[in-house]
Amino acid sequence: MDNRTNEENKNEQHSSIFITNFQNGETVNYSLVLIRGLITSGVCNNDEKIRCVIYHNGNENQSQWDVCNREFKIVIELKRGENVIDLHYLDQQLKTMILHYEPRKTNFRVTPLYIICQGHDGCFQCPPDSDNSIESACSRISLGAKLIQSVTAEKLYESGFGRKTFQLEHEVNQKKPECIIFKSNLNVNKARKMRQGELWTYFGREIMLSDLGSNERKYLGFISCTRFKGTDVDKPMTHEETVSFTEAYAALGGGGLALFGTACLYTWPMSVKEIIPKFLDASPVNYRRFMDDSGYRGTLGGCFATTLGSVFHELGHTFDLGHTKDGIMGRGFDNIDRVFLVGDKRSILVKDNMNNYNGKPVQHSTVSLQRNISVTMNVAEPLRVLGPRSKTTLGNFASMSKSDIVRRSPNVTPITRPSSVYSTITNRLSDSKKKLNRTNGNDSIYWTRNCAVLLSYHRWFNNEYGRERQAITRYLKFDKNKMMIISTAGIRIVEVRDESNGMVLDSYEFTNRLPEKRFLVPFTFSPKTKVLTIVVEDDLGNVLKQTFSY
Repeated sequence: MDNRTNEENKNEQHSSIFITNFQNGETVNYSLVLIRGLITSGVCNNDEKIRCVIYHNGNENQSQWDVCNREFKIVIELKRGENVIDLHYLDQQLKTMILHYEPRKTNFRVTPLYIICQGHDGCFQCPPDSDNSIESACSRISLGAKLIQSVTAEKLYESGFGRKTFQLEHEVNQKKPECIIFKSNLNVNKARKMRQGELWTYFGREIMLSDLGSNERKYLGFISCTRFKGTDVDKPMTHEETVSFTEAYAALGGGGLALFGTACLYTWPMSVKEIIPKFLDASPVNYRRFMDDSGYRGTLGGCFATTLGSVFHELGHTFDLGHTKDGIMGRGFDNIDRVFLVGDKRSILVKDNMNNYNGKPVQHSTVSLQRNISVTMNVAEPLRVLGPRSKTTLGNFASMSKSDIVRRSPNVTPITRPSSVYSTITNRLSDSKKKLNRTNGNDSIYWTRNCAVLLSYHRWFNNEYGRERQAITRYLKFDKNKMMIISTAGIRIVEVRDESNGMVLDSYEFTNRLPEKRFLVPFTFSPKTKVLTIVVEDDLGNVLKQTFSY
């Protein structure tokens, strides 16, 4: 590679292989990278594949990827430091790109766990031809976590906030495995009789009381003993019926834990080369013997897409995200396979609303478990006491320019059937959403604007500040009597959510260089929604959640 001739470099500059989402020399803080591109000229045959060669410290790794209608997508795993990537097509066209992989220096991380209950051997349920060992489970979970880490970054990049994402445990501490085996004291027979909320509470408490317990970790846990009991029914069941036949099932996220069952883990890949074939696997699910969690697609590939997307969605709740009408925190997570597939290989969209294309209720309902996050706040200097909603405070709010504040349309997630209170607010699309649809490669996976803003300032997505920045005293408060938010660090986003289901009803974003220090929440909510939650994130990533009634 070091002896590349000038002529080869010249050919590279005129290459017809064009990378659409990365620039040469970029640095990323995650290892699994999705490269998108086009064959811009010359002969292009859908039967030919593009060849990718990665060079790192004298070693090389080769793989081949589909090209469809001149479009290609490549998934590669980078090594720390410099990675030289050569792309070859038809042995005549060459494109070289360098990417650097350097994890951020932070203590905030996501920790994948494989939870083995007392009395269970750790082997997850699967068909006889699959590897269901503990090692296999950990390989599948760690790769799934990397896929979610990568999509998180790519979708924030498409939203205009750069490739921010969370760090995984092994990136923060290289002595830790990519997936940690957690031996629980909960007996397997008892676990199989517990509801998913009970499992979430039990494991969350047990993890926090263990050596792994830390407020600087978000835990991504998978229960080894999940078991679909089987059925003799002659036709596929609804999702609710399927769940009723599944023991130790969970798909919950909130606070510091996202928890999942492993009934479909056998559909997940163990290596990078298996990712695309697993998404494309059209083999029907044996729904009499194994859980069908495929968004009513009935295929193994559909199970992989829906369950990986569900993990993505529920992990979002641990980052303080609420439900939205659409996108990743709505029902859009079913379509995560489309992020990685090209052309006609992309599946038909699973509708991002209450029903799928067959008119059946959407599968894999999600539940958000949320807890208030306490923020230690001190006041360095007295704050001016604000009175009731006077003409002055209202005037201050009214004088804000549109560039100072972006108000979002109310967002609702149709996980459960919408009530009349939402009937007038579920059909509007903002300009930013339309823009996102033009830039996300038609894969239908995106962060709504409010989610993107919240994540972009989140403590798990940014470098930790130095001691000088941490020493700044912070005050973050919501006065529900005055509907006033005060923050000495500056307000970045305000959301109003329905307390009953975590739906975001309205949000206000402040993305200017200097954020607002005070914000008067407009009182514009339907009287049918009695209990609301205000969620505020400041410039330092502190999050305040407070419930109020009116």
